[in-house]
Amino acid sequence: MMRSPYLLRFFSKFHLFFGGVLLVPLLVDLLSETSHPVEKSLLGWLLPATVMVALGAYLRQQYKKNYGEEDLPNLSRREGFLMVGLVWTLMIAWGTVPFLLTGSIPDLAGAIFESASGFTTTGATVLTNIEAAPKSILLWRSLSHWIGGMGIIVLSVAILPEMALGGMQLFSAEASGLSGGEKLAPRIRETASRLWFLYAGLTALETVLLMYPGDMDFFDAINHAFATTATGGFSPNNASVGGYQNGWIEGIITLFMILAGLNFALQYKVYLNLDFQRFWKNSELRIYLLVLAAATILISCNLWWTQEAIRTTTGAEVEPGFASMLRYAGFQVVAMLTTTGFGTADFDQWPLFSKSLIVIMMAIGGCAGSTAGGLKIIRILVLFKHMARECSRLLIPNLVKPISIDKKSIDDSIIWGVMGFISLYIVALVLCTVIMCVLPHSPPDAPVPPVPTGQEWSMDLDTAASASLSALNSIGPGLGNVGPVKNYAFVHPIGKIALAFCMLLGRLEIYSLLILLLPTFWLKR
Repeated sequence: MMRSPYLLRFFSKFHLFFGGVLLVPLLVDLLSETSHPVEKSLLGWLLPATVMVALGAYLRQQYKKNYGEEDLPNLSRREGFLMVGLVWTLMIAWGTVPFLLTGSIPDLAGAIFESASGFTTTGATVLTNIEAAPKSILLWRSLSHWIGGMGIIVLSVAILPEMALGGMQLFSAEASGLSGGEKLAPRIRETASRLWFLYAGLTALETVLLMYPGDMDFFDAINHAFATTATGGFSPNNASVGGYQNGWIEGIITLFMILAGLNFALQYKVYLNLDFQRFWKNSELRIYLLVLAAATILISCNLWWTQEAIRTTTGAEVEPGFASMLRYAGFQVVAMLTTTGFGTADFDQWPLFSKSLIVIMMAIGGCAGSTAGGLKIIRILVLFKHMARECSRLLIPNLVKPISIDKKSIDDSIIWGVMGFISLYIVALVLCTVIMCVLPHSPPDAPVPPVPTGQEWSMDLDTAASASLSALNSIGPGLGNVGPVKNYAFVHPIGKIALAFCMLLGRLEIYSLLILLLPTFWLKR
């Protein structure tokens, strides 16, 4: 199934890289003024880093010993899918270790949940007091967002020249959406490098802009920039972005959330040629902006007309007036549509109409080829065009009407792939919701979950469904007891694992993960 040279060469590089990354939080821990014991810092970061580097060096030695520097044939699609599945599983597994060894998250299920939430850019957390966590853990959470945002496979293709062979199989297996694997250059390594250059550039620019007013230090700025460009949502503040109560910070993060929800390949072409008209020529982008504007206006009007008390994530009451409603509604619409999940307001307390629109934003997601999760606007556009064509065929059975987007015809195999994706998405959502409803959870207000047998709490449908939707679409907050001012600490360990699996399922666009579970995938060809 998988040729051993690929495994040895790739995973040697993977472990060397990942081991090096683990030293960054260690450095932050040693340089920052923190009450976190040095012994725990060394145990939590240096030990796994040393093990990973040693393992990477050993695998590299074995590769050179057995295969030398000989060229390898192209990577097949099967090997590409298998490589993606293995890498993401290993990445989440290794990401779990620091949470356990530092004692930040002592239970295994919680640590797996937090690691999966980070790398899949979901942003859901089991930490009940984020600000009390060591800076190294806070940075690790945001850094895992940033690494997982564009994808470890794309990163590997970009930094490892030898992985250029067969790189398109890895890139297309991981890239999201109908056009997520669009090539910007003849060589896949150049494409990945250009995407990462843009990705890093946006992150650096946002960091500088967030520090500009002086209300946010470098640590908080880089953490929020990592989380924004990856559409992740982890914040070092208990009240998320709302804890700063700063219009400039909210505006900058809103702008970069919108950019992170756009197709990165499209952005690169626009910035390279300064051809900003290309933005408006893209139908998916037009719909994306239209949905953002329409939802913001509708929710703002609903909040204003109902005159209900609106509270921020800090618990403070929002000043009445349409301008205030527009500010908080706009931020939350962008955060939910781009699946970033940042919060400035407790939208779980909003009127039913506004909450319904927020849930719709959560389901839709951003554009193809972005770091956002969700169904993706391009898929929904294809769905509606397909529905319109089938309605027309009821009147004209022999009608031949190809579906096209931006004057490009879409093959029927792609259309049926979209239909299959949406069907699998609904099945996964329903199954996860049922699992969450069946499991005995700790009461959300329990001081130290889990609670003794006989005091368990059954999750209500709103909480279960929104938690499942949040995991599949990489959002973070949901409704009910997983709302924007709450967390997932009370969830049963099996529920945390189920949600972590859904996070990975959604991040890899369902097909890339489920294909590994099919018996036919493992048959020798």
